[in-house]
Amino acid sequence: MAAVRLKDGAAFDGAELYAFTRDALPGYAAPRFLRIQDSLEVTGTFKQCKSNLVKEGFDPGAIRDPLFFRDDSRKSYVPLTADTFAAIRDMKLNL
Repeated sequence: MAAVRLKDGAAFDGAELYAFTRDALPGYAAPRFLRIQDSLEVTGTFKQCKSNLVKEGFDPGAIRDPLFFRDDSRKSYVPLTADTFAAIRDMKLNL
C-alpha cells in the first residue's frame, strides 16, 4: 500500500496512475492499494510514520480516507469497496 497526499486542487486519476506505475516500476513494486490522506504523519526528520497505517490496514469499513485497489483487468486504480475487500479477505480475489 502507498499512502499519499495530493497537491492542493489536484484530482486523482486511477488510470493515469496505473499507466505510470506500469511504465515506471517493476510489477512487484507497484502498490496494490492506495490510500489518499489529507495530511501525512511524519517524524521529526520528515520520515513518514507507517506504524499506524500498518495497524489500520485497508478495511474500507474502518478507514475514512479514500482507498483504491489496483485492478489489472480495468487497468486502473478503482475505489476499494466492501465487496472487493471481502473477496480479498476470503481469498476469492487473487492479488
